[in-house]
Amino acid sequence: MRGQETRTAAGKRRHRWIALALLPMLSGCLGAAIIPILASGPLLGPHHVRAATSVPKPSLKPSAPTPAQAPTAAATAAATASATTSAATNQPAAASDPWRQFFVFALASEDASGNVSSGQSVLLRDNPPLDTPSLRDCPKPVPAVVIDLDDGISTFDPQHLGRAPTEVAEGLEKLREAGIVVLWISQLPVTRVADVAQALRTSGLDPVGADQLLLIRSAVDRKELLRDDANDEVCIVAIAGDRRADFDELFDYLRRPAEAAPLDAMLGKGWFFVPSLSDPPKA
Repeated sequence: MRGQETRTAAGKRRHRWIALALLPMLSGCLGAAIIPILASGPLLGPHHVRAATSVPKPSLKPSAPTPAQAPTAAATAAATASATTSAATNQPAAASDPWRQFFVFALASEDASGNVSSGQSVLLRDNPPLDTPSLRDCPKPVPAVVIDLDDGISTFDPQHLGRAPTEVAEGLEKLREAGIVVLWISQLPVTRVADVAQALRTSGLDPVGADQLLLIRSAVDRKELLRDDANDEVCIVAIAGDRRADFDELFDYLRRPAEAAPLDAMLGKGWFFVPSLSDPPKA
């Protein structure tokens, strides 16, 4: 019991350290990386929106947007521990317990002091080689996870967010108690921040408004940039999504997807296919 209390206290101190580290960024206007949305809560408020400050990658030209790319035999073998992909639909098939695997992996990423043990995120470097995962280093050791709210290629609708499964709500709380920052990302614009925050609260996914939101703020923002910017302040140790582009946008731009099959080694080792949290559309 005492160990749990000590760990919880350490987690709270870590969140406070993050807030202090980010506070100077609030003095900017459009270029600020994080802005407070709600007045209540800790230094930065319980919810924040990150605006991309990088320029888009002009060399990328999408060949055809697809929900996910088909895996090869090597990719399937690499993903056995976490999720597989249906060859018929190019969508991730159900794993035995993908959410549990996501939480266990994230918690195991910490060392005894609560910092990221590897010093690396699960984000690919810019222009990564396709024959092996090449990952970004973490400037700061504070662990964080990213959960993508968008449903496939459809933008998240806060009105359709279902009630949080018990095991998901409990897993998220364990992450917070361990001091792991939870980031929710969507293609929705920043003008919908109140809707997203309310949906997360009422669903039970973020009942007390402890997490942060990564939403699109301007015409040049992309989720890829939001993830990259977030990794400057925390270390992203796991990503949960329902398509490969939720892990890196390069999967939406590949002309020969099979060449990136070796990157599927990240499945179950930082990248996790999970079921959508939104209610299915009514017939």
